[in-house]
Amino acid sequence: MIAGVAMCLAQIWWPEYYLTGDGPCHLYNARVLHDMWNGVNTQFYSRFYDINYNPNPNWLSNVLLGIPLYFASGPVAEKMFLTLYAGLVTGGFYLLLKKISGSSSYWITIVFLFVFHHTLAKGFYNFSLSTALWFWMIWSWMRFVDKRNTINTLIFFLFTALSFFTQLLPFVFGVITCAALICSYTLSRERDEKLSALNYFIQNAILLGILTAPFLALMLWFTNHEGGTHITLHHHYYRLIELVQFKYAINAVKDESFAAALCGMTIVALLIASIAMRVKAKVIVNKYDGFFYSLLIIMAIYLFFPENFMQRDILISMRAQLFLLILAGICISYTLPQPIKNAGGLILFICFTFLTVVRMNYMNKAAVATSDYNSVAAYIRPYSVVLPLDFAPEGKDHDHPIASRNYLFTHALQYAGTQKPLIILDNYEANAGYFPLLWRYTANPYAHLSTNNGFEATPPSADIDNYAKVSGHTIDYIVTWCYDTLALHDEHYRLLHAQVKQQYHQIYTSKSHRTALYERNK
Repeated sequence: MIAGVAMCLAQIWWPEYYLTGDGPCHLYNARVLHDMWNGVNTQFYSRFYDINYNPNPNWLSNVLLGIPLYFASGPVAEKMFLTLYAGLVTGGFYLLLKKISGSSSYWITIVFLFVFHHTLAKGFYNFSLSTALWFWMIWSWMRFVDKRNTINTLIFFLFTALSFFTQLLPFVFGVITCAALICSYTLSRERDEKLSALNYFIQNAILLGILTAPFLALMLWFTNHEGGTHITLHHHYYRLIELVQFKYAINAVKDESFAAALCGMTIVALLIASIAMRVKAKVIVNKYDGFFYSLLIIMAIYLFFPENFMQRDILISMRAQLFLLILAGICISYTLPQPIKNAGGLILFICFTFLTVVRMNYMNKAAVATSDYNSVAAYIRPYSVVLPLDFAPEGKDHDHPIASRNYLFTHALQYAGTQKPLIILDNYEANAGYFPLLWRYTANPYAHLSTNNGFEATPPSADIDNYAKVSGHTIDYIVTWCYDTLALHDEHYRLLHAQVKQQYHQIYTSKSHRTALYERNK
């Protein structure tokens, strides 16, 4: 455990930047909110942004990122947030397994596979943090069911609220798991206990309903506000292969594939073995089989739900796969004998060690490239509007991709906006509608600057003149990242290129020539 924690901290703190796809965007929005709430640069930011005070999910990560900005730089504040997240995952999983199995084994080291996963690498900080809070939500519910008192009630309500206001899906999975545990607790009760099984089930179901009702009501309001779910079910059996491969343990490079697949095969094989042993031993029900029931429910979601619903790309397979393997790990912890769990835990820990070495190698390259990208900040005046044009979202190091399985550099320039007051136009969060910060309609670049596939596409397409006309704001600087002349073959990009050539002049190129800065002609 000590070695695993050390490797987690090394992954976060060793590189100058811990770069993820959307992470810099979360950090930039936290910086803007931090300044606006403190009355700093409010007049500048309020020309472009409004604060969304609706009780939506996706709030907590912005608040937690904003707190350390009082005393730390943007990249350091992000690392402090990620350290808190890693601590919540490892601590919550440890307490949960200790309560379930009661004994210590090397199986606990499986938790490190659930700290760094593809969703975190994509910068889905809200989902990742809410997943960490899921462990605490379930742990606190089990404490409450075992001993109903005021303190345990408040603790469960607190973690439920934190989970909801961080991200909706882990909250839903948490409610499903709590309800499933009521069923297994009820079915495993001895006949001679004072309270009948039916009364026990009804009491706990009512209490769960009361404690989660405010958040379920907010969830219904939020989903209706977002246009409803509109889910069309269809089988996706290929996802079973992806589950065994543990596809979404891969963060960013194909070199992770073998270790990820070995982890997936180990977990699935041990889960099958645990089921076979229970069938052979004729074990009908265990007190903690609620985890197995919820695994079956989430498996159905994983296999039959579409990637897109609620009118947006939810990426359900990526998110649900993580929970399936977490639940499988929990089920294994209370069903298999100690020697088998120890062997499985050692295999998984060796895989995690290998993944750590691979990840630190490319993350260091990504950090150097991110520093290169953000070197333009020294040449950009405060209170400016900046348009990044990204020609290599996977990054490049001597013409080789840095992150072949992930677009780590999609919003990497947002770090510049944490150093000084700037408007970075690729702030997708402010266009989503459910994050704390919203673009003002007239200033929204996604409405008035994007053309065709948009300025975040590769190659980008945009109409600078139209944005100035509609919004009344001029774009002061344009930053190109890994510009490729092949982009000129695209007719839509050629229109943007002509506007840049006519209205801007180059004032800076980084030493690696990956980054160039263009200033608007006076």
